Amino acid sequence: MSIFKMKPYYSEKIWGYEKWNLSTHKAGSSIIEENGELLSDYLKSDLPILIKIIKSEQSLSVQVHPEDKFANKYENDNGKTECWYILDAKEDAELVCGIKPGLDKEKMERVIKNNKIEDYLEFISVKPGDMIYIPAGTVHAIGPGIKLIEVQQSSDVTYRLYDWGRKRELHIEKSVQVINYEGDNGYGKIENFEVLETPYFKVQKVKVDGLLQGKTQDKFCSFTVIRGNGYVVSYDKRIELNPEETVYIEPNTKYEIIGEMELIKA
Repeated sequence: MSIFKMKPYYSEKIWGYEKWNLSTHKAGSSIIEENGELLSDYLKSDLPILIKIIKSEQSLSVQVHPEDKFANKYENDNGKTECWYILDAKEDAELVCGIKPGLDKEKMERVIKNNKIEDYLEFISVKPGDMIYIPAGTVHAIGPGIKLIEVQQSSDVTYRLYDWGRKRELHIEKSVQVINYEGDNGYGKIENFEVLETPYFKVQKVKVDGLLQGKTQDKFCSFTVIRGNGYVVSYDKRIELNPEETVYIEPNTKYEIIGEMELIKA
């Protein structure tokens, strides 16, 4: 029963960077700050979620993630449902979230072949504080000038549909098979976000005004700082928390969070 501040696995990208704040995935494990041990080695098992900080200087590729069944069969990995909490965004920031209605697999293949996919993407404006839900099967792309917290299934499966003229590998054949063309999976902006419950994880916005006391039950939890500073205390540990940092709390652990902060609990 303990708490650990995490050191992220850092991944530089052509469009910006990712920090994997909480990860046991084989593609990159975060590190327990106090002793330098990989979290995956310490737990000796995989967490069901992965938490990232993503900063985009350019648009990410237009992409889609498969559900578990497809990913298990073809990628030996989990599917990927995710959500984005917007930390910072330039004034006119947009992202892709979904496709226009009326498409199916065959129509999408023709759209891609004719290089017309940009005409069929749904763009939404975003600002700090917005929460966007991206279930598996949803076509999406983070636009430039955005920083966000991503909570997702522990998976590294991404199929690129389109890459804005950049010469990276695309995955058209698999992409068109896993897209949810009906748009009936609840994707999009969560208005007045406080709590988001999905089949794979629960995400909650938490405000600490001095003191917050809690206890994990039979499941772990994590806190990632949106803004503010403070401490998390458990038994004989007192860990400083600053913006964009993540703390992992083991099951059956009492804790106190002290300070003036807003956090994402996952």
